[in-house]
Amino acid sequence: MAALDTANQQPRVPLTRFHNNTGEFLDLATRTPVVLTSHGRERHILLDSVYFRRLEAIARGNILAALDLEVHSGTDMPADLRAHILATQPSDAEIASGNWNDD
Repeated sequence: MAALDTANQQPRVPLTRFHNNTGEFLDLATRTPVVLTSHGRERHILLDSVYFRRLEAIARGNILAALDLEVHSGTDMPADLRAHILATQPSDAEIASGNWNDD
């Protein structure tokens, strides 16, 4: 298996090894980006096309569209869900201290 880059946790594969095992690394790239290296330096990154298109959309500033999020008004939210969200908000004192429970 390819060595993992400790900073990004992405497999790093020398180009020669990629050329000898292309199918293996193309398959791996559908699950996680694969960094191809030459003489220890990053040269290329293989990644799934859906992931790449999402990154492109984010880079263009279309973050909501890229993340497939829908924005709804709070008035559209069921009352019990709205009450739960409001009940779990940190108090002003907790925010000021920077210490609150996220559970």
